[in-house]
Amino acid sequence: MKNETKWMPTMLLVASAAVFGQGCSGPQKLSANSSMPSAEGTLECDSAANDNTGIDLKVKHLPHPDRLTPPAAVYVVWMKNGSVAPQNIGALTVDKDLSGRLKTVTAHRRSDLFVTGEASGEVTAPSGPPLLWANCSR
Repeated sequence: MKNETKWMPTMLLVASAAVFGQGCSGPQKLSANSSMPSAEGTLECDSAANDNTGIDLKVKHLPHPDRLTPPAAVYVVWMKNGSVAPQNIGALTVDKDLSGRLKTVTAHRRSDLFVTGEASGEVTAPSGPPLLWANCSR
């Protein structure tokens, strides 16, 4: 609970982006945590088969997760839909050029998407603050 209070203001920012921000109609620029000033990325959300939403997340200038404070093993991408707990939708691997990409499909039509540094790609709840975020809607 103590760790959650550290990044709660950032989660509120993510939630307000969902209310006041525009959805994805073409690539949308990700917002970045002030601890990662050079990190940037885009998010594209489109219709996919069976009324699902296709997600294409691209990042660059993202440091390897072991360079985070505290160090992490992997970046995890989360989707949060309303009051439901965030859902781990996949690990985001950073290559030697500090770029990464995650393409996946979700049943959600509107969601907040955010990235955290984690000890494992199989975690079921975020343990740290959002490092990148955007709202996905179609």
